[in-house]
Amino acid sequence: MAQSHILQVVNGDGEFDETRVSEFLASHSINDVGVGYQVVAITGPQSSGKSTLMNAVFGTTFEEMDAISGRRQTTKGIWMAMGPKIQEPRTLLLDLEGSDGRERGEDDNSFERQSSLFALAVADVLLVNMWAKDVGREAGAGKPLLKTIFQVNLKLFTPAPNRRRTVLLFVFRDRTRTPLARLIETWEEDLRSMWASITKPPNYEGCDITDFFEMVYSSLPNFEEREEDFRAESVLLRRRFTDENEDTLVRVSRDKLPGDALALSLQKVWEVIRDQKDLNLPAHKVMVANIRCAEIMEDQLRSLEEDQAWMGLRQDSEAGLVPNFGSRAGALLDSCITGYEQEARYFEDSVRHTKQSELAERAQQLLHSAYTQQLGHLRQNTMRHLNADMVGRDPQQSFSAAAARSRANALSAFQEGVQGLAVKGTTWDVRQPVSDIAVEIDAHINKLRAQKLSEVEKEAQKGLASAVGGSAGSLLDSCPPDLWPRLRRLLAASVSKACKRAGMDFEGYDVPEHDTCALFERLDAFARAKVEAAAREAANTALPRMKDRFNDVFSKDETGMLRSWGPRANIPAVNQKAREAASQLLAQLAVLRTDSKQDNGASVVDTAVREQASDKASSSTQDSIAAADTATTSGAGFDMVAAAEWPELPADVVLLSPSQCRILWRQFSSDSMYAVRQAQATQEANRAASNKWPPFWAIAAMVVLGFDEFVAVLYNPLWLVLALIIFLFGKTVYQELDVDTEMQRGMLPGAMALSAKFVPVVQRVSQKTLEAVKDFVADPKALSEKMQEKVAHVGASVREHVAPDSHSATTATSTGIAGAQSEVRQRRAGGEVELTEQSASA
Repeated sequence: MAQSHILQVVNGDGEFDETRVSEFLASHSINDVGVGYQVVAITGPQSSGKSTLMNAVFGTTFEEMDAISGRRQTTKGIWMAMGPKIQEPRTLLLDLEGSDGRERGEDDNSFERQSSLFALAVADVLLVNMWAKDVGREAGAGKPLLKTIFQVNLKLFTPAPNRRRTVLLFVFRDRTRTPLARLIETWEEDLRSMWASITKPPNYEGCDITDFFEMVYSSLPNFEEREEDFRAESVLLRRRFTDENEDTLVRVSRDKLPGDALALSLQKVWEVIRDQKDLNLPAHKVMVANIRCAEIMEDQLRSLEEDQAWMGLRQDSEAGLVPNFGSRAGALLDSCITGYEQEARYFEDSVRHTKQSELAERAQQLLHSAYTQQLGHLRQNTMRHLNADMVGRDPQQSFSAAAARSRANALSAFQEGVQGLAVKGTTWDVRQPVSDIAVEIDAHINKLRAQKLSEVEKEAQKGLASAVGGSAGSLLDSCPPDLWPRLRRLLAASVSKACKRAGMDFEGYDVPEHDTCALFERLDAFARAKVEAAAREAANTALPRMKDRFNDVFSKDETGMLRSWGPRANIPAVNQKAREAASQLLAQLAVLRTDSKQDNGASVVDTAVREQASDKASSSTQDSIAAADTATTSGAGFDMVAAAEWPELPADVVLLSPSQCRILWRQFSSDSMYAVRQAQATQEANRAASNKWPPFWAIAAMVVLGFDEFVAVLYNPLWLVLALIIFLFGKTVYQELDVDTEMQRGMLPGAMALSAKFVPVVQRVSQKTLEAVKDFVADPKALSEKMQEKVAHVGASVREHVAPDSHSATTATSTGIAGAQSEVRQRRAGGEVELTEQSASA
């Protein structure tokens, strides 16, 4: 035997020869082929011809058993050789010590499991050498060994399903008359049964054996009786280990290590296997005890699950609280343990006690579901009674006192219930449920307290919304000069009242101080938010508010009466006053000032905004819009035209930025000019009406044609008085009929309106004229003074006598300017009646 081509990798004592393995692989150039190699190993019973098969197929020189000298152990440990008859890929062969050898005995069979697992872990193809006649047997076919290495392989090496599948080549030796297909069918059924019976890690529960192994089958004739056939079929089998054969067994794997790392890999795999205690299986009687005690345990658990008493107890537990649950569950558990002890008393003590502990644990797990349901029912009953006690408490008793009493009663009742649920023989913790229910009771009481807190807060917010919202809205609508101080006083008073009311509602609830303070802070924030929302809404509608403020000041005097734009009315002064009122409103709406500390920063805003209205150009109505753009630089040095934000003011208090204020003021100035121009037009119309004289030719005609009458009147004072009376009578009738205004409606509507008013007006004026004549005859001097007074108040007398649908108008003629006509139309649409100062003086 050429020892240079074979090497003992692991000796009979399980020692791995790392140095010689590295040298062997280097001498056969394995380090240089990369992944161009394959590892083929063989396992099987002792003296089953493993070495003979390897030598015949691959041309190796493993030591073979001499049948003439007797059947004994030939191969000890694990041997390695190179396949000289296969060039590509390079084939590394492993010959393992046979299993089930008498030399090691029945109590030392861990090495055969270690070596088989080693071959399964490192080989690309594992030959399983077995007798054809052993197919269908348990121990003879090596099924216990296969089950062990399958199970431990999953545990140690955690292979990925369908990633690297090891080829298992089952070689049925000494084939019989049984067809190979029947042998394969029987053996695959056994393999599936073995795979289903092993304990798998959780991540492999749904995996099949074919996810990790590829099963291939072959059969060979008896070597001693038909040696030539044996060798011929071995040559055919050899061809399957090359790339050229169509039915090749060569597999390419992505997880394969290069040849230079193979020696280190083999060493680490063997170390992992040697350190695995699960492979040091007990002796035969211990193994039997494990199997039988496990079966007895499973039978007892199955009987417990199918027990009518247990099924009834489980149904009762689902329905509600069972009064005698502890005794019934304890009897079931004791019956299960007693039954196991009676059947397993003849087996090895350590195994029996271990399985008994496992049985007790699994039986308790089965019963624990019902126990948990009982705890749940007990908890629900406890919480239901607690809630009933809290709801039905004495109204005279404080919440805190009632909560303490109900808590103590609930805990006491729960503890008694838990003691009644305790199952003898279990290690279930009865203190944790009590701690849990105590926490839940406290949480429920705190929830009730929090509900009260929430109710009080909602009620307080509702009151604040009513108190603050309405008053703040009214103040913002009117915008008095002291707007923000009044809003701050309103906030302080409303919040103080709400907090006081909330504090009274909390009496007897023992609300923590920090919760009370937090509530008061939330109420204050709520009230401030309401004011802020109202202020922002007002700021968003600042332009129409400015127009309304301007119109109120511009069109009404200090007494609230509508202004009449007579010839002596000072329109620029009134305009300046109205603009200042509008700028004051804009300044108040520009910055939020719910805190008095914000007044200092807002002073710059007030100065800058109000200076827009005090610009000198505002006195000229034609340049007012331009003045809004050219103002302002405040006295404090703030340039509003160039500024993008207010100085020393946080963004959250700014309602209108400087740019927004400029835009609003520009738009306001443009819109307000219409009313100013209308007033100026009305004033000009009044001036024109008061200064209108008849044409020169009419004056000349009256002088020439009326000279005789004029002389007659001069010579007769009665005619003079009569002419004066007729003139005043006609003028008064003309004014009260409001002829100019009525005729502006059109010829036909004006005539109809004048005809309807003519008779009543003539009657009233005639009556007043007669009274004036009587007074004059009685006291001419007193009448003269009285006439002057009447003239001063003629406007008021006209308002009293004109019908409700009458309208004010100037005495301008039809040739008056368009501004006067527009003023008349505007006043008619507004339903106002007004006489100009010029008319009154007439």
